[in-house]
Amino acid sequence: MKRILPPLWGAAATAALLVSGTAVPAHAYEITVTTPLVSGEKAADVIAYWLGDGGRPLTAATPFSAPAGIQATPVKAEGSAPGGVRGVVPASAGVKRASGPSRNVNLPRTTGKVFFVGSDGRPHWCAGTSVQSDHRNLVATAGHCVYAPRPAAGSTSEGTAAGTAAGTAAGTAAGTAQGAEDSTPAPYRYWIFIPGYAGGGTPWGVYVGARVFAHSDFTRYGDLDRDYAFVSVHAGLLPKRVTLRDAAQYAAFSAGPKYRTTTGYTGVRLLPAGRLGDKVGGQGLAYNLPVDRPLAIFGYPTQTAEGHATGSTRLTRAYGRPFLAQDLSRRANELIAVRSAFTAASGSPWLAAYHGVRGLGYLNGLTIGLSGPGTGLSPYFDGELFQVYSAARRAG
Repeated sequence: MKRILPPLWGAAATAALLVSGTAVPAHAYEITVTTPLVSGEKAADVIAYWLGDGGRPLTAATPFSAPAGIQATPVKAEGSAPGGVRGVVPASAGVKRASGPSRNVNLPRTTGKVFFVGSDGRPHWCAGTSVQSDHRNLVATAGHCVYAPRPAAGSTSEGTAAGTAAGTAAGTAAGTAQGAEDSTPAPYRYWIFIPGYAGGGTPWGVYVGARVFAHSDFTRYGDLDRDYAFVSVHAGLLPKRVTLRDAAQYAAFSAGPKYRTTTGYTGVRLLPAGRLGDKVGGQGLAYNLPVDRPLAIFGYPTQTAEGHATGSTRLTRAYGRPFLAQDLSRRANELIAVRSAFTAASGSPWLAAYHGVRGLGYLNGLTIGLSGPGTGLSPYFDGELFQVYSAARRAG
C-alpha cells in the first residue's frame, strides 16, 4: 500500500492528521454563496479571448493587488488558537508524471495562474491550485481573485474603486452590488485557470470557470477571514497552434482563435484536455489544524518596489512556520501569517505534509495579502471553510 504523504512534522502527528471524512457540526444558517460564471457552450469563446492576438491578453495581464493596508499583529495569548474538530480530505493524483529531466522537479502540477478581466476592464492574474473534488474539477484561490472585494467597515478599499471605475459592465455591476449587503457582487469576467503556466505556455490545458463557491461573510462584508473561493471549471481545452498558408485558409479556419502575424497567419485548434483533476491531480485539504506546523508555500513571486507589482513566470517554493495574526481595525480577526523567502501572489497555496515526488499535500492556507515585507497572510482553515469546500466538492 502506497503512502500518500510522508510527514513534515513526525509520523505520529501525520497519522492523527489522516482522518478522512471527519464530521463537521451543522450550521443553523447557510453560509455558502454560489455564483455562475460561464456555460459550457461559451467556454471556447472565453479561451478565444485569452489566446487571440497571439496570446497578448495573457502576457499583458498584471498581478492582481491584494487588499491593501492590512496591519496584522501576532496573537501570542495562550488559548487563542482556533478550535474545532480536525479533519482532512486526501489528495488525488493525475496522469503519471513523465520520466526524465524536468524544470518542475518536486513542484506541484496542480498550481498555476488564474486569469480574469477586472472591473477596470484590464486583464489580471492570481495564483490558484487544483483541489480534490468528486468531479475532479475544482480550483482554490483567494476570494478577491473572483469577486471585487467589499470595503471593510469604515475604510476605503480597492473593491470600491474597482466597482466605480469606468469600463466593463461587470465592474459597474460589482460596484452597484456593494451598495446592498444582501446581494452578491458580480464576479470578474473571462475567468480561466492554467495549471503549470509559465511564459505563455499552457502545458496541461486551459480550464474555464463554471461556478464560484464562496463564504457569505466575504461576499457581503469583505471579511478577510473568509477571503477564499472554490471555482468549479469546465473540461479543459489544449491549444495547438497551426500555420495557415494564406488569406483563404485564414478565412476558412473555424476550429478556434486565429490571428495575423507579421509573417503570415496562425490558427489555434482547441483539443480536448479532459477534467482538471484527471490531468494534474488535486491537492487534499486540511482544516482545524494546529497553527504552528510547517507549511510549503508555492506561488509566483511578486515585487512591490515603488508600489508596483510584477510577477515571475516561474513557480517558486518556500517553507515557513505560520503563526496566528489579526488586524482589529478590519474584518481580520482570525488569520494565519508566515514569513517566507519570497512574496507570493494572491491565491498562492500553502500545503501541509507536502510530498515532492508526488507533488501532493494538503491545502491548509492561501495567500490573500501582505502585512509588511515578506509576511504573507491567509485565512485560518476552519470548519466553515470546509462547509464551503464541501458544497463545491459535490457540485458537478
